[in-house]
Amino acid sequence: MMTVGDLFERLNGDARRVARPFSDDILQANALLHNTAATEDEMAECLDLWCQHRQPCQFGKVAAKQGRIHFCLLREIAVSTWSDEEIAEQISEEKQLWKQRAAFDPQRAAHSFVIVVASPRVAFAAPDQHLRFFSDRILELAGWGPDRRGVRRKNTVTSDFLYLKNPKDGKCYGFRFNADFFACAADGRWWHDHRFPGGIAFTANSTGHMIRFREWYEGKDQSESWALKQAMLTINNAAPAKSTVTGDAQEDGCVTWLRPLDSNGRPMVADIQCPLANVPGTLQGKDWTRYEGLLHTDHAVRGEFFLDREIAPTSSRPYLMDFTYLYDEKQEDFEKFTAGKLFTDDEIYAEIGHPQDWTYRAIPTVAARSERQAARVAEQLLICRRWASESWYVDDTEGS
Repeated sequence: MMTVGDLFERLNGDARRVARPFSDDILQANALLHNTAATEDEMAECLDLWCQHRQPCQFGKVAAKQGRIHFCLLREIAVSTWSDEEIAEQISEEKQLWKQRAAFDPQRAAHSFVIVVASPRVAFAAPDQHLRFFSDRILELAGWGPDRRGVRRKNTVTSDFLYLKNPKDGKCYGFRFNADFFACAADGRWWHDHRFPGGIAFTANSTGHMIRFREWYEGKDQSESWALKQAMLTINNAAPAKSTVTGDAQEDGCVTWLRPLDSNGRPMVADIQCPLANVPGTLQGKDWTRYEGLLHTDHAVRGEFFLDREIAPTSSRPYLMDFTYLYDEKQEDFEKFTAGKLFTDDEIYAEIGHPQDWTYRAIPTVAARSERQAARVAEQLLICRRWASESWYVDDTEGS
């Protein structure tokens, strides 16, 4: 098996970037993320700001606003010179720390874990099979091998559990989540919704952990299906699936979209009543049971991303996907993803270690930097902070 370093050397440059440079926000974020003088704290702040203001996922926005995303950063020196064992160890340490805090430390608990490969070479890599093999290897080293494969182009679904102790009954519950894939290469392509600064990224967002944390630790009522509302807004806020040649949006308009209710006002799964007490205007007349898309939101590294076609190869046969696991207690996945599956403390400690053995390593920082280097990083970070005042995706997370 080829190592990450070998696969890194095989990456091809993306010729399209000469005529179609990255969007301004990606360029601005990359300037800091690729600056070797930036500390991990500064890189994490940049990514937090980007997740709050420059991407469509409502859950990611909420987590970023509250400082509840745990970032695992791999710089170019890591993926170009470290052994696979060293890379796996770095990810494992960060993932274990994330899970320890998520389960038992409400002050620092994060609902999301994001692995970011921050590398100029990866950022400018063409979305071909070389980038796919490189990305697959990083996912594998993260310990997230495929649980199952989709029927199209053998796309993988990879899952794991994030744990949370319920302060009312003292028991621990696990919430399943799926890992997702993002890349700089998506910027301006039909899969623009899956762009991310730095190079490539894998996100692990536990919706169930977020829902129960809000209920158990913040006292927020979840009976009106806040999660469904955020999920529907995320799908509705998707970026247009533009052609990289013509710049025109495809006929369906976006990479994911909500289905309309039928002529009788019924959803696709007709026997499920709408759980939303108050339906926002943008969601009026939309199906709360199923949605569609040119990509499947449960897949990790998707084969269709690496064919580099102007129009999504799934355009004629979009994916049909499910909302009901977020609120329908009769659904098998409701317990796994949303309600929580009961785990014993010993089962959890077997994975994340016993508290008496936990050690928190100091965040590695860069070598001593000059005043000029520090000033340059501060300038780059200031540019990122300005995103908050710029109009972007619809934000309906207030009060969340």
